[in-house]
Amino acid sequence: MTKLTVIHMDQGDRLLLYQLFWHYYRGDLMKLTTIDWANLAELLRTMTVLCESEFGNQAITILDEVSEETLHSFVFDYNRLFVGPNRLLASPYESTYSNFEGTIMQQETIKVRNFYHYEGLQVAEEGQYPDDHIQYELEFICYLLNQNEKGPDLKLFLENHFFKWVDKHCERIEEHSQNQLTLAFAYLLKEFLQFEKIIIEGGEPNVN
Repeated sequence: MTKLTVIHMDQGDRLLLYQLFWHYYRGDLMKLTTIDWANLAELLRTMTVLCESEFGNQAITILDEVSEETLHSFVFDYNRLFVGPNRLLASPYESTYSNFEGTIMQQETIKVRNFYHYEGLQVAEEGQYPDDHIQYELEFICYLLNQNEKGPDLKLFLENHFFKWVDKHCERIEEHSQNQLTLAFAYLLKEFLQFEKIIIEGGEPNVN
């Protein structure tokens, strides 16, 4: 018989994780030391449901064992996956995964922009940067959680946008990653999204 476990992850933990991913995709974690990564691993271990899951535990173990060699190649791998200048191996733009051509600044981008506008927000220098970059979507989710948003807007944005493409994004990272840190964040994000989908639907996850 399948064992089901109720998720014990409060809104504070969810916000912390979304903020962590937001800072990661902004490039804010590039200068962390091996000690910093170990401290982060220790913090994540306080989230029982995360550290007891398969990919969550793998990610935390990687963060706890980051070496200087891993840090040395981290920036290079991060750029080849998400930044360029060559073809992005794991594009951070929703529209890449949502239209047939796999191009950015398409109808999908405008739909995300309209969601921001509905909440009275907009991306700085709107029109120069695609609104559907994962860092902006994560920042928007953090905003809604900070507003103690429990109504339909957060659920709609997650289900109509974020949930629809980020799993594929993580799969591309797993396929092309050449660094343990970029791989760890793919594992962590993928596992967290499974919990989020269940929380949003009010259900229970299988963490074994």
